Amino acid sequence: MATNLTNQTHHHNHDHNHDTTDVISIDVNRLEAIQKKITTEPTILSKAVGRGTSSIFKVPNSFTQVNGQLYQPQIVSIGPLHHGLTHVQMMEEHKYQYLGQFLARHDLTLLTLFQTLARHEPDIRESYSETIDFETQELLEMMVVDGCFIIELFRKVAKIVPFQGDDPIASMSWIFPALLRDLHRLENQIPYFVLQILFDLSDEIDDCDNNYEGLKYNLATLCLDFFNYTLQRPNDVIWSYKVSLLYSLLFLITIPNFFPQFT
Repeated sequence: MATNLTNQTHHHNHDHNHDTTDVISIDVNRLEAIQKKITTEPTILSKAVGRGTSSIFKVPNSFTQVNGQLYQPQIVSIGPLHHGLTHVQMMEEHKYQYLGQFLARHDLTLLTLFQTLARHEPDIRESYSETIDFETQELLEMMVVDGCFIIELFRKVAKIVPFQGDDPIASMSWIFPALLRDLHRLENQIPYFVLQILFDLSDEIDDCDNNYEGLKYNLATLCLDFFNYTLQRPNDVIWSYKVSLLYSLLFLITIPNFFPQFT
């Protein structure tokens, strides 16, 4: 079952405030399936690991590989290029937990997120050098789930919102470094403008003060705070960077004078 949504925009671009007249079909059954995943307890990752009661863990096979597959994520896949890898399914379940928290805190609906990103589907597909074979509904779900996971993770690390007490990302010491490495991987990306759209949607209706450490935070600030565990760059270095991928932002804040036209 699908519902047709008519949106008025001038043309496709990265500013989600611009509209063209398009008929966008959103699969309601898919939204219901996502909602079910949000409310379903994880089956691969036991909640016990977040409570500190587990002390013996199986090391992912990818951690044991010394050579090869260097571009593949080890623990979390982001975007379409490595979507569906067997060894990242543990964190795939966890993404839906973060999505549920994101939606509940901001009183947003899946339909709103799907409808907004659907206007930018051509731009999303064009952001990748290879043809993306996923059909529209699959691609939109991927962008929503992965994008909300990243934003929610950034906000938690910045202590704007708290980690849940049984969150393994906060309680298992090996997970966070693995996440850092995976989010650095060039093939493990979604377009930065997708993150910006989702961030803006949540920020516009957020009741809490969006000041962070005396500054009005933006997405780039949260990104810097997350990666600052390894980069140690000051906030003002990236305040005005305009980038297309999270990977690009990481490159610019690592070598800030390499491409001065971006500043």
